[in-house]
Amino acid sequence: MKYISVFIPVFNGEKYLEEALKSIFNQELPDGYELEVLITDSGSTDNSLEIIDKYRSKIVFNQIPNSEFSHSQTRMNAAIRSKGEFIVFLSQDATPYHKKWLISLTEPFFLSEKVGLVFGKQIPRPNAAATIKREVTNAFSSLAVSPETVLIHRSLSLVDSKKIAPINTFFSDVNSAVRRDILIKAVPFRHVSYAEDQALAEDMQKKGFLKAYTPLGSVWHSNEYTFKEYMNRKFDEYIGLKESTLFNLNIGFRSVLLGWIKPTFRDYLFIFKDKEYKTKSKILWVIKSPLYNIAGKLGYYLACKHFDNHQKRSEMSLESINKKRGQ
Repeated sequence: MKYISVFIPVFNGEKYLEEALKSIFNQELPDGYELEVLITDSGSTDNSLEIIDKYRSKIVFNQIPNSEFSHSQTRMNAAIRSKGEFIVFLSQDATPYHKKWLISLTEPFFLSEKVGLVFGKQIPRPNAAATIKREVTNAFSSLAVSPETVLIHRSLSLVDSKKIAPINTFFSDVNSAVRRDILIKAVPFRHVSYAEDQALAEDMQKKGFLKAYTPLGSVWHSNEYTFKEYMNRKFDEYIGLKESTLFNLNIGFRSVLLGWIKPTFRDYLFIFKDKEYKTKSKILWVIKSPLYNIAGKLGYYLACKHFDNHQKRSEMSLESINKKRGQ
């Protein structure tokens, strides 16, 4: 029997976890495949464990201390334990959009054995913060493919393995699937603290494997952050991108002071055009959007300062070593 494995890391995920599990167990499967669901909880203190208990007979459950959680290693450990030909990574706050989500997400693997990883569309929840809703909407609409189209990214020619395009690292394991054999034997997750998904996409393409995007493999998902949480998220995101993919960080304090203005106006245009927001919600997000954009720019700025300070400490340490050698 062949399997498709779905893995969800859980930490205080009570809000959407049961909704996600109900949708997963209601999925249609490709002919000849069975479903395996794995969950690792890393110290939840809300009702997540009670929700998981309802499905204990249907899942492979694992618990670890929160101190042992790692975005990369926890997913890697789940892949090793799984028995699926493909392993699907889903976040605890992502809900499959329809009952053909799993078929749609794994379908690109059947186009070619060279397809190593696939990601699906994220649809923001109707009342998500305007800044976050706009970011998610624009990120996936910019891929510019029809719902039925599978978009393949490759950086090396399939004919002679010569470089034909820059590596496209855009990838998210909020809603993704990986060919397990490649992940286990050839291209594992890097040991990084953040942006492990984009690092994997980069490494896969460097090895000549293909990355695919399928709009029909869609989920409801949009993070629900306070201003401070959004700032911290942006800080972590840019630190991770810098460490994992050598993303160029460069921003001055002037950009922090003024850089929030344009994205706020983009939010306003988005808010007024959005048909899901009620009038009260529109007023709320008009008021809150500037604060979200300031928080986002501040997170970016703090990430830049973090690396500036790290570089200065490294230079001072090297200078000190050279002085000692000179003595």
